Amino acid sequence: MNHDHDDLDDLDRMLAALPLEEPPAGLHARIMAATTLRPEPAFRGWEVWLVGVLFAVAAWLTWIVATIPRASERIVDTLLRAIDHSGLDSEYTLLWLAIGASAAWWISQLSVPASLRERLRIR
Repeated sequence: MNHDHDDLDDLDRMLAALPLEEPPAGLHARIMAATTLRPEPAFRGWEVWLVGVLFAVAAWLTWIVATIPRASERIVDTLLRAIDHSGLDSEYTLLWLAIGASAAWWISQLSVPASLRERLRIR
């Protein structure tokens, strides 16, 4: 691609001759605030959808319990049978689930210090 410098100089002169208005005060700051400095939203899209779905399921179950006779007894019976068949009613299973959840929480709370090489690379 061959650019003729005379054409670029002509273009610069034509742009300089245009009667341009001054930008409004604080335009740059407003643009930066609306783009790069914008705070993160309180909730992400998938979180809003998840809460909406959970609310809809809760409303649906409430409607079933309120309108169908003895529906709550059937739901509880079904859940208890599912827990019994899956083996989650054993004391040892509950103990190991508690130990696993506790270990996962404690491991997530650990902070591993950066090595000397990583600290020197950052500076």
